[in-house]
Amino acid sequence: MFTTTTFSGSAAIGASEHGPGRSPGRLRVYAAVAAGSFVSYIFHRLTTGDVSTAFAVFGLGACGWAWLLTRALFDPSARDAWWPRIVVLFVAVSAAVAVLAPSGGAASRVAGNLYAVSGSAALLLTFVEPFHRYSRDLPAGEKRFRLAFLVVYALLVGASVLGFWASGDALRDNLIKCACALVGLVAATAAVWFRVRHPLSEPSPVRRAPTEEDRRLADRLMRLLQTERIDSEPDLRIGDVAARLGEPEYRVSQCIGAALGFANFNRLINHHRVERAKARLTDPTETGSILEIAFDCGFGSIGPFNRAFKDQVGSTPRAFRRAAVPRRFEDA
Repeated sequence: MFTTTTFSGSAAIGASEHGPGRSPGRLRVYAAVAAGSFVSYIFHRLTTGDVSTAFAVFGLGACGWAWLLTRALFDPSARDAWWPRIVVLFVAVSAAVAVLAPSGGAASRVAGNLYAVSGSAALLLTFVEPFHRYSRDLPAGEKRFRLAFLVVYALLVGASVLGFWASGDALRDNLIKCACALVGLVAATAAVWFRVRHPLSEPSPVRRAPTEEDRRLADRLMRLLQTERIDSEPDLRIGDVAARLGEPEYRVSQCIGAALGFANFNRLINHHRVERAKARLTDPTETGSILEIAFDCGFGSIGPFNRAFKDQVGSTPRAFRRAAVPRRFEDA
């Protein structure tokens, strides 16, 4: 089952999130788990005895992780829905129980049947994912990429499934599936290369026209940001802001989208944090390090600061500072 999803799953490693040049956090997690699962599957096929069983516990869930990776490849959303994770967990657990339960017992048979059904569903859903948000307006390169994905995926399915029927030999079947896995990994490298250079963008949500109430609430929110600098609090949540304004969270969220034009609360807060950081980074009298500025502006660590800054400005904080005050901060 692994080989029919190797390309489709691993190919998703380079997918991007909600804006050009960015990768969703879910993709990194899926890529790491799936890579371990894929390698485990190969070793399961190449080894015997207890060693093979140990690798099978994790490796047989590869078809599920491959599906999640493929979802991330063709869906640039920052977060995945909860139900695919439940399905993949079901695939992984049923596979592990089928391997570890006494052979021939009721638990092994039931788990094996559940794994076969859920794993097959994951394979089918993987095939469907390239059609996600497909339209005539997609760039020609993206269309070719999706077609290539489907062709390679179909060939791997055919070679893996039909190859066993043709050979009728377990050893030859193992070799066929391992060969398919290797081909899939090579194809996945090409897919990663393409997606990193051609990231998907999340469509902008359709916003309703702001009402007068939205504008008044937005003015109050902006005063909090400008005068009290609430965005300098690292653990700030929309609920905290709503409590200060004496408004329900949904009203604050509505005014952020309708009146202020930001996709969500985090985008608004990070925008103001980055703007404050830009002012300090271009100040020739500023002596604080980039890390100190990040903390002062409300970021909890340097990683989120660098990502938010580059997404908004187009360069890293270090490069931005060197360009603004090159002599003073050549080695900052």
